[in-house]
Amino acid sequence: MLWDNYPEISRKLEKVEAIIQNNLKSRSKPFEEFLQTLATGGKRLRPAFTILSAGFGKEQSDKIYEAAAGIEILHMATLVHDDIIDEADMRRGKPTANRLYGGKTSVYMGDYLLARAVLLLSKTLPEDRLEKVARGLKSICEAEIEQFFSRFDLNISLLRYLKRIGRKTSALFAFSCGEGAFLSGCDEKVQRNLVKFGFYFGMAFQMYDDILNLTGDVSETGKPRGNDIKEGIITIPFIMAMRKNTVFAEKAYRIMAGKTVKDEDLKLIMEEIIKSGGIEDTHAWIDRCLGKADAMLEPLPDVPEKQIFRDIMSTLKK
Repeated sequence: MLWDNYPEISRKLEKVEAIIQNNLKSRSKPFEEFLQTLATGGKRLRPAFTILSAGFGKEQSDKIYEAAAGIEILHMATLVHDDIIDEADMRRGKPTANRLYGGKTSVYMGDYLLARAVLLLSKTLPEDRLEKVARGLKSICEAEIEQFFSRFDLNISLLRYLKRIGRKTSALFAFSCGEGAFLSGCDEKVQRNLVKFGFYFGMAFQMYDDILNLTGDVSETGKPRGNDIKEGIITIPFIMAMRKNTVFAEKAYRIMAGKTVKDEDLKLIMEEIIKSGGIEDTHAWIDRCLGKADAMLEPLPDVPEKQIFRDIMSTLKK
């Protein structure tokens, strides 16, 4: 496990886990059993980032753990909704709510998790901070809607892709860091730096995830390789490969125009992305984002959490 090397963080995450489990109880036993299954697995990066960011401040309280739990439940809600939109069957190696119960019921499950997350955060954060929660949710929803309506569209630019993941993945990492810093009493400059750190890390994290979707082992990702392409989601390795290889780009346009990707076409696209340097160019972008993230950490106090952040960043490097 990622946190086995950091016993203190692992101990704090156990407190977060207890709060999560307590907030996933339901009158419906089948529903509660599914929620408990959904809660297992995952690296718990977002709540860990809340805890780590709190390490830069002097005030420590249970509110930090409650906020971290609320953020993770919010993340779980987005996963349930993602799986409905993508019509995904597997998540973390297990059947999704969409597969088990269908889209209609799954929508309510995602909404329930969202309500639980907001309820928990509303007990933890002052009223003026809840506006950040609302703005973050708005940003994530807008990015998801934009991604849905741009499926199979190979005209998507790199800038458009970057803006999308900035409003989606990065927004939640930035929020995780910001609330940990706020609740621990960090001054405004430290808070701003940690928010920006979370944002740039989130960009790199999403790009790394895009690579794993093409090259990762199913046992590691919990999803079939090339699933994004099958769903028509255009990610940075695809964009970079088409930029460098016009012949491949022409083939890709013909395939994606049908809005259905056959297995043999999927294999061709994945091979061409790798041969055309799409993976290598994405690693270069990851390094660029991690460099910006590290620049945000540099002026911060030299607490142990600073090195842990850097250790986590190193896992995204080639």
